[in-house]
Amino acid sequence: MAEEEISLISPEEEAKVRADKTIAPDLFAMDCGQLPFERMGDAHFELLVADVYRAEYERDNDTWYDVVGRLNDGADQGRDVILFKAGVPAGVIQCKCLKKKLDLGTVIYETCKFFLYAHIRPQIAPPIGETFRYYFAAADDVATDAFEFLQGEGIKRFNDRLDAFQEACEKVFNKSKTFQKNDALNKLTPAELCAIVWQRIPTLETRALRKDSLSALVGKHPSVRNTYFKLDSDAGETLKVVRDYLASLGGTLPAGEEASLSKIRTEYISWELREGDDLNVCLIQGQDLLPFLQGMLNPKSGTLKEVFGSRPIVVTAGSAAATPAQWLEINELVEAYPSPLVLLVGCGAVTGLQLNAWRVADNISWIDPLWEPASAQDYRAGWCWVTNGAEGEISCHVLVETAPKDPTLDHGSFSLRLAFKDMIIWPTLGDDFVNPASNRNSHLRRLIASQAEDKFKRPNLVLASQHIDDLMDVVTSLADYHARRLISPVAIASANSARLQNCKLQLHSATGIFPATETDLNTRSSPPSMQPPSRVMRRSTSGSLTLTLSWGTNIFLKRVRGHRLQAGGITCDLMPSAVELHELFDRHPPSSYYIPEVRDQLAILDDLIEQGGLKDSQSFAYQTRHGVAPEKAFSLEDLAASGKYVMKAVCALSYLKSHGSAKWITEPGSKGHLQLSTPSEGEYNVLAWTNDDYLVRQMTVELYEWARDTANHPHLVVFANAEGKIKDQKLGELKNESEERLDFTTGPRQRGSFTDVSMVNRVYVFPLDEVHSCCDEEETMAVEDFLDDIATRRKTLDAQ
Repeated sequence: MAEEEISLISPEEEAKVRADKTIAPDLFAMDCGQLPFERMGDAHFELLVADVYRAEYERDNDTWYDVVGRLNDGADQGRDVILFKAGVPAGVIQCKCLKKKLDLGTVIYETCKFFLYAHIRPQIAPPIGETFRYYFAAADDVATDAFEFLQGEGIKRFNDRLDAFQEACEKVFNKSKTFQKNDALNKLTPAELCAIVWQRIPTLETRALRKDSLSALVGKHPSVRNTYFKLDSDAGETLKVVRDYLASLGGTLPAGEEASLSKIRTEYISWELREGDDLNVCLIQGQDLLPFLQGMLNPKSGTLKEVFGSRPIVVTAGSAAATPAQWLEINELVEAYPSPLVLLVGCGAVTGLQLNAWRVADNISWIDPLWEPASAQDYRAGWCWVTNGAEGEISCHVLVETAPKDPTLDHGSFSLRLAFKDMIIWPTLGDDFVNPASNRNSHLRRLIASQAEDKFKRPNLVLASQHIDDLMDVVTSLADYHARRLISPVAIASANSARLQNCKLQLHSATGIFPATETDLNTRSSPPSMQPPSRVMRRSTSGSLTLTLSWGTNIFLKRVRGHRLQAGGITCDLMPSAVELHELFDRHPPSSYYIPEVRDQLAILDDLIEQGGLKDSQSFAYQTRHGVAPEKAFSLEDLAASGKYVMKAVCALSYLKSHGSAKWITEPGSKGHLQLSTPSEGEYNVLAWTNDDYLVRQMTVELYEWARDTANHPHLVVFANAEGKIKDQKLGELKNESEERLDFTTGPRQRGSFTDVSMVNRVYVFPLDEVHSCCDEEETMAVEDFLDDIATRRKTLDAQ
């Protein structure tokens, strides 16, 4: 067999590749140095590896080779970096620019392929028996089993996998026309082919170059890095921006803290999240995370597909929404979701042992390649997935809180920055969001540095994964982040896995978009005292929001929908007014002294509202404050602010509802809250009306006008509370001019004229406090007895 010359790519061809900057990735200077090799083309990545080894030789860092070249033996063999010593091959570096981790199966396959080629082209390897280095350089990462295999020593690791090597030799042979036509190979069995490979094993040295180690190697040679990557920013200028900001707050940037600005793990992502100005967002509140994700991420009929189709979406849940044990189930849901997705989920407290298990897991990216957590310590952690089925990309990053307020917890040091083509995402866990810029590991400080570096001035979206019961610290941080909007746009998408207890700002949810406006009222507006103006969920318990964030000069929310769990599945949430009325039941619970009948009826009514059985919740609540008065202002914010009074009326009504004939009035069009029927009185409606801003006379006038102007309506019994003393009173069936004089807006009627309408509606008014007394277990009386007494008093009024 005639020996062939090794075919290498020429220096001229290599120079053309270096000169092509069209796909050179942009870099941030303030970064941990993890380079986006996966965004390079195959030729650029191979040449980068060759150039960095040339630079190492020139520095006398490696003496086992003296010449570096790139094989040019066609697609069948591939293009490897080959290294020579005194004209003899000393090693080969297989360059794998994959969008996934290099696995052991690929390592075994490529090893067999190379040495079978070396058998028919011996010029690419040294004589059998001489030491030969066989390395793999992976653009992304290396699976644990592949890494351990390549970093190992000795022949045992090969012998343990002899069957796998034989199978790989058979696959290589079946795929290669070159081998099938070669007389030296085409009559050999898989075992005989493997024996050829095995001749090289005793003197073979292997090694894996992962993203972190290869990044560190490139980082030693700025000329190589600057050839293949774009680095337009100046670290000195960025530091000055941060110093000036801290100086404006009366602080400084100590020299010892400058390095902390670079503790950012950046993922450079080649696709876009937005469509024009629109970004699709889903926020999940509470701790029912798995049922929500199961219903949302279903690839065929999930909520996200129904709402957004195949468009990219960003999903955030609270910082304790999951548990560490749920990673596998969540990961399977994410892997099955076919459309572009960013998902941030917190898993609360984890042990150092658990973090170390994730650190070496194949399908998890560890945020800090140089850090090994202390196994005896506890931390707070979470995960951030980035997937794009169309691009074949899926990654899961472990996040560790860098500034937990709990002194018993240890901490991480790194932030994660997802640099998409059109925006930057900052996944942020728990207390890291409220960590001020004056502190060493401040995420805000790193965002400020990033803004200074980003020549594209891309919008920044901070995903704030929270588990809080008080909003005050968050409000302070919101203002700090919002102040950065003049440099480049900044917004916060927050999700809370806890429930707010301290609601001084009259906000009962920390899940929302800050800043933002919305016109459809599916979210609640922040109060004027809170800046920037923002929108949060109306529901304070478990639920979710899907929305499209339109990011123009200001942020406007479009197509906002609330979602909740019912019977294990996800359904659209109630109308905003029903949500607000439902929320009042928890915010203003009944007194502990109330009788069980009242508590039971309250629970039944709340369930009726949750099931959508009360068709007009806003009218129901309106009547507790404004009775029969038409068209008074009563916004959803008014409803929430009136909760104490609304629930006072509802508690009284719940006592009356315990009567066997009582029914809630669920359909609109009729005044009152309850419908009752007794043999002596027939059917009538009951309305509870409490408003300290009303004078008793004003109430009486409005009831009189309603009775006068309304026909074909059941008699109305009103239990009222107002400014002044409520006395038993009957309005309707005009018998004298004294009642007509209650209406001071019109002149007297002309008796007998065609405008004279006989008033047929009766309205009876009684004190609401009497009903409340009956709710108390010490003063209660049977509801039948109470209503019998009311019936007797009605007859007395009728007789007057």
